[in-house]
Amino acid sequence: MSITATAYSSSANLGSGFDVLSMAHKAFKDKVKATLISEGRNLKISVSSKNTPENVEKNSAGFAVKRMLEILGINAEISLEVIKGIPYGLGLGSSGASASAAIAAVNELLDLDLSLNEQVEFAKIGEIASSGSPHPDNVAASTFGGIVAVTSVSPTKVIRVPSNLNFKILLIVPQKTQEGKTKKAREMLPKEIEIERYVYNSRHLSSLLIGLSSGDRELVREGLNDEIFEVSRLPLFPYYPKIKENAIEKNAIGVCVSGAGPSILVLYDNKTDLEGIISSSKEICTKNDINCDFIQTELAGGVEIERGN
Repeated sequence: MSITATAYSSSANLGSGFDVLSMAHKAFKDKVKATLISEGRNLKISVSSKNTPENVEKNSAGFAVKRMLEILGINAEISLEVIKGIPYGLGLGSSGASASAAIAAVNELLDLDLSLNEQVEFAKIGEIASSGSPHPDNVAASTFGGIVAVTSVSPTKVIRVPSNLNFKILLIVPQKTQEGKTKKAREMLPKEIEIERYVYNSRHLSSLLIGLSSGDRELVREGLNDEIFEVSRLPLFPYYPKIKENAIEKNAIGVCVSGAGPSILVLYDNKTDLEGIISSSKEICTKNDINCDFIQTELAGGVEIERGN
């Protein structure tokens, strides 16, 4: 018996919402096919994949499933086929989507009846294999879909953020990946911050949440600013400030770095000069010796399940 789960790409952090806010989008998707080989004997997880590590300890999907079954005390032999569609190392939630899909597939395969919060709890463990820390924001978006807020990590609690803003998404994606980028990006974060910067970020986080719930595009634009996390990581994407400046001039709703970067998230609507943003951003990327893809997309739903034989 097999179960296939599909999970979509995501953009985490969303301005000042570091490790708290994220959104799932239809730009890319991962699939994980889980097959039950045997039950009740030994615990054994195997991974097959064309473009991700097949070592379970280094694979976010395999590691998440292995740890989940260990924690739940379940002995089973399960094979996971990871079909990657989300490019890695670009701030698009690649490892998180694989883990989310794997947990959802095995949950269905073994009739575990896990809640979405419980699935996020286990899926975030898979992030240890890729970045060294169990951050839940990407897996929360891929599991729940839409825009989400992680309100607790012990235990994990995720809430869908209500949005009454009509918008679409442009992703500016550099055609270059960097091994271990997420881990490096987290190491660049400051260990201490001034209270003034904390207050600045809190104001913008509040603006973003109120703007989404009320449908106020100006508040969302203000809310997608950050004084701490994006600033500390600018060496990874030095072209970002100019792209953001130009996009805002062309009436984008708002702009922020997608996750740990280097991809950039642009929210736009029918008031936005989208072609102007793409044209000027191409010039900026070229001046920085970077080829970029420009992907127009929209919010995605949560994990999708498909039953097999």
